[in-house]
Amino acid sequence: MIGWLLALGIAAIGLIVYMISEAYRYQLDQHVISLDRLPDAFDGTRLLFISDIHRRVIPVKVIERCIGEGGADLVLIGGDLREKGVPLERVRGNLRKLASIAPVYFIYGNHDHDEDIRPFEVMLQEERIHMLVNESVILEQKDGSRIRLAGVDDPRTNRDKLSLALSEPEDGHRLFTLLLAHDPIIAGRLLSDMPVDLILSGHTHGGQIVLPLLGPVLRTQSLKHYGRGWFKLPAIQTAEMVSPLLFVSCGFGTSKFPLRLLAPAQLHFLTLKSDRDPGLSSEDQ
Repeated sequence: MIGWLLALGIAAIGLIVYMISEAYRYQLDQHVISLDRLPDAFDGTRLLFISDIHRRVIPVKVIERCIGEGGADLVLIGGDLREKGVPLERVRGNLRKLASIAPVYFIYGNHDHDEDIRPFEVMLQEERIHMLVNESVILEQKDGSRIRLAGVDDPRTNRDKLSLALSEPEDGHRLFTLLLAHDPIIAGRLLSDMPVDLILSGHTHGGQIVLPLLGPVLRTQSLKHYGRGWFKLPAIQTAEMVSPLLFVSCGFGTSKFPLRLLAPAQLHFLTLKSDRDPGLSSEDQ
């Protein structure tokens, strides 16, 4: 009996060590997304998407690899840039690293609200981070082609105001729209007059600790419906038919415990393609 208990203890320790090591590895995956409403002038636009950094310090080698892979036109942060107890200077350091790649756009996640938001917001402004708090911006190319980049505050804590974020009247609903929302439950809040082409989310951590055959240890509402990866949402009928794509990242950091199992830490290169035959391809690296 003692031998069995000893073996079980050693196995448990080994598993914990493995899960800690998994939490500090990362996966840089690449996706090419064909989108039928994307203007030709934005064909080939390259995005770096990262979410749920939490307590992590982004290693310099990660930034060097991203630049070595060709960099990006924009860096998009999907919320939970911090959590309670994370020093602002650590967050500032992460932002400066990401900003060395491309201009940075950011949305709030639930943990960004763990502590007083005002000093955090001031720091974001000092670092010239573009905050999207229930609002949108228009991105324009030299030929006049435009797309809309929208972002909502955290849906999980009901701070999101989707109608406000998508209220930009210019061009009505004809603009290609990319929406950033920390929690993928935003998908269930889209209305028939909200033609969104692509949604990028995080929050779920892909389950963070996923047991073989049994699935995630924690089963939140978001995980039940949109655990991780790609989802094609029901078409929205406005002036034209729009079929939104939703992508849910496993995130870069961890929540509560620095452990991961079968839910790798990730950041993503997304290449947008203008194509009348929508689809996507991906490659994990």
